[in-house]
Amino acid sequence: MALTNLWRAGMFDLKRPCASCPFRKGKGSAFRLTAQRLAEIRRGVSFQCHKTVDYDAWDDDIKRQGDRPQQCAGLMALLHRHREQNQITQVAVRMGVLDPAQLDPKDEAYATWRDALNAHLRGIEP
Repeated sequence: MALTNLWRAGMFDLKRPCASCPFRKGKGSAFRLTAQRLAEIRRGVSFQCHKTVDYDAWDDDIKRQGDRPQQCAGLMALLHRHREQNQITQVAVRMGVLDPAQLDPKDEAYATWRDALNAHLRGIEP
């Protein structure tokens, strides 16, 4: 199947952060990701929603996509607020597969990286 068909099949279906998204307001203090991990995610090529990773199919510390991989809507919304996009989102936007203005319609993701960092590193939620 061509890459564009895979993407149109749902790789960008998520528009809202899931209930346990690490980039959803109120959840960072539960995840407590390190500053290094948050920087890796921010600079990464893509970041798959944790609910669509097949954690039973780890091989040599490499995670495997589930049957229906999705990009993390919380991260995409947070990046969009900072006028940033990871590489996979940039390609999806250019191909017309994703409109970032449709992300996070209920304003559930962190508004700023500072909010996300405070939640993850200090346990302080906005």
